Amino acid sequence: MTFEITSKDNAYIKRAKKILSSSKFRKQENCFLVEGLRMCEEVLKSGNHISECYYTQKFFEKFEDIISCIGKVSEKNFIISEKISKLISDTDTPQGIFCICELPQSVQIRIEEIDRIVLLENIQNPSNLGSILRTCDALGIKNVAISSSGCDVYNPKVLRGSMGAIFRLNICFFENTSQFITSLQNQGFKIYATVPRNDSFIVGQTKFSGKCGIILGNEGNGLSNEALDICFGKITIPMNKDSESLNVAVAAGISIWEIMNRGNKINE
Repeated sequence: MTFEITSKDNAYIKRAKKILSSSKFRKQENCFLVEGLRMCEEVLKSGNHISECYYTQKFFEKFEDIISCIGKVSEKNFIISEKISKLISDTDTPQGIFCICELPQSVQIRIEEIDRIVLLENIQNPSNLGSILRTCDALGIKNVAISSSGCDVYNPKVLRGSMGAIFRLNICFFENTSQFITSLQNQGFKIYATVPRNDSFIVGQTKFSGKCGIILGNEGNGLSNEALDICFGKITIPMNKDSESLNVAVAAGISIWEIMNRGNKINE
């Protein structure tokens, strides 16, 4: 059954706005909000539990088929006005569809079954995190580990930037960087720290063989000393001497391309 919401003071709309804006509330309610045709299709394909779906009449008229598919699995469905659509949107021009979904359970990555991994320590910018996740998915990295000190992966900007990759990757979280790297290296992994330093191996000249991965650090401060001290080696991307260091998402793209043997493993 579909219900109509016309008031911005409706309790469901107030809750949806809070889910959109507050990481703490998302964790408290164990849910997150996605918006837009592409992202709602992705979450539907992923099998994530959809508790609520909101859509405008205009969207329904254009995409009745997707509303029908989501409506079959969503617990509650609401038709909303264009004005209310803007209240629960993170974009300037919302498409008119939103889903509230249950947070996925934390993934346990089976280290013995993988040979490539990307670690992210204290990434704070949601757009950077979303872009890195999208790059991992595009270049064949399926396993990503993210420090709990970083930004919320279900931040709407992360979700949008990932272009649905977040639903296709195995993502786990770690509290202690050195312990997590040690556990990987005890399983035969070589973890390389990505740094803007001339005393490091040049990424394009490094042979990444066997089980290996990279770790990227915070946008302003880089990697922690504990990460630098325990990694197998350090790699860098050579640049013109007068240039500033690369944005972490750009550095991630170059480094991931290299550890995947310049794309040779993408279709495996």
